[in-house]
Amino acid sequence: MLEKELAALEETCRVAAQAITSARSVREAIEAAEVDVPHHLQAVVRVKVPALGRLARARDMRVEEIVKDQLTSLRIERSDFVASRELDRWKASDWYLLRSGYPDLYAKALREANLIIEQKRRNKR
Repeated sequence: MLEKELAALEETCRVAAQAITSARSVREAIEAAEVDVPHHLQAVVRVKVPALGRLARARDMRVEEIVKDQLTSLRIERSDFVASRELDRWKASDWYLLRSGYPDLYAKALREANLIIEQKRRNKR
């Protein structure tokens, strides 16, 4: 019985890892990594299901990758107005999760995004 439950949890972790890899937003990556572990398995899950431990690392790497991609798309955008709107959209729909879960990444990304937009405004003049 225990082995079946552990195998099912391992499969859930495998599916979650695939979802993290294909996530297109910070929110999707964070939600995909949330795997419920039954209470009676929590004591043995670290040893018996190594994939569960790898999920957090995969999530963190994917979140950083998504933010880098978002900042790259800001650099590519020609219009400072469109770039500013896009940043506002990310802050409302995606980056609010960074603020609480990844405060250093949030601060760095916000600073870089604001510099990109400011540079676009200066180049426009």
